[in-house]
Amino acid sequence: MRGKTEAVNILVSLTLICAFVFVYSDIDVDVLNEILHEILSWCARVSVAIVLLMVVIQSRMDVFRELSRELGDGIVENLGNSGLLGPRRHHASCHCHTIREGTSGFMVQKLKHDLIKKIYDGVYQVNVENIGRVIYNVAPRVDSLSRESYNLAVACSNEFVLKNIFCFNPNCNQVCYVMEHYEQNFKQWLQENSLSDQQGKNLNPEFLQILRDVLRGIVYLHRVKKRCHGKLSETNIVIVNGRAKITGMVNDISKTYLDDYSDYKHLATIVRRSFETEQHDIPTELKLFLTYISKTEPSRLLNIENHPIFLSPLQRLSYRVIAHTFLYFGKSKRSFALALNEKLGKCEWKLNVRTTGTFVMVLDRYNHLGNLSEKKRKIVEYKESAISFMRFCRNVVAHLKDNNVIRDPGQRKKLTVKEVEEELNGYWPEFMPILHEILLEHGHLMVVHDAVLK
Repeated sequence: MRGKTEAVNILVSLTLICAFVFVYSDIDVDVLNEILHEILSWCARVSVAIVLLMVVIQSRMDVFRELSRELGDGIVENLGNSGLLGPRRHHASCHCHTIREGTSGFMVQKLKHDLIKKIYDGVYQVNVENIGRVIYNVAPRVDSLSRESYNLAVACSNEFVLKNIFCFNPNCNQVCYVMEHYEQNFKQWLQENSLSDQQGKNLNPEFLQILRDVLRGIVYLHRVKKRCHGKLSETNIVIVNGRAKITGMVNDISKTYLDDYSDYKHLATIVRRSFETEQHDIPTELKLFLTYISKTEPSRLLNIENHPIFLSPLQRLSYRVIAHTFLYFGKSKRSFALALNEKLGKCEWKLNVRTTGTFVMVLDRYNHLGNLSEKKRKIVEYKESAISFMRFCRNVVAHLKDNNVIRDPGQRKKLTVKEVEEELNGYWPEFMPILHEILLEHGHLMVVHDAVLK
């Protein structure tokens, strides 16, 4: 527009000059008209050229600005990746570079934000000044507890509690929380995964890992931070790289360390509700475990992450052997045996042993020893008691390396560790969880090598 104005001004000036010359000069009129015509033609061509040039420049300006913006974004991104533009904690005015860590896997938890473009449900694009387009998982949170939850989470430093990095105000009156990115919550996970196999025989290892991680997070809150979660549910158990973390803690002054068993009750309720949703029966061992964490005082829930339900088949077999060692060589042998037999009672587990194969060989082994008297044979033969069953399990494990430990006569392939443990557990499903409780009551903390569940 400025160029067109200047061209018109020049044209008007030349016209006035020519008119002045025409009035006060004795130059021939025809010659003067010819000169004036050439001047006007030249001015017209110059004006048109200026106008066209300005149109071209104006049309390219938007492209130029976009290229400049992308170039600036790239420079800032490279600075951030090299650590020159790291995250800084901010609670006041908006310094958008404070959410730099978000591009490598963190979430903005939104209260209000007008710079967000929805990509699809739960995933948004945030256009941030000096950074550019960043993708976040965004969870709206408008309740008054969000600030308390944020402050509590910032004070936690544990791999099983969702990290809260910082909060900031993009427009001074719009508060956002930057949190560790998670793929989904437990409720969403349940919609995509089963809790057990189709037969309901074996629990999903991923589910057991989630359950164990949540327990670790609760233990951290109770014993290190001296507080409870207070609001545990399917939606504030979240999954990060296949591992579970808890979030959404509530600072309720009515809850103390003495009554923090409520968190365990909430967890048990979540698991029971999940099985009801799938219309599956809860396996016996898991049912006993949930009852145990619901009714036991938190101070007695020691070594909960090494409960047999979380162990691999090999670890469970080792657990059986170690427990047998505690029984026969521990200082409280008699009270241990009495407590285990009383809690479990009697079980006709011998009727479940197959009539062929390794297990019946171990079961009938003493009957084939001719040098034993009848009295001695009655002493060493297996009874229906829990103590006798523990001795049977120990002897099965002791013979695993024998050449005759095969599935059935006529089959050369030996039994696997998983097959042995499944067979023993099928004889008496209640045995292992009750054994764990009795061991803890007698001061035995079973710590098995963490080879499968990290």
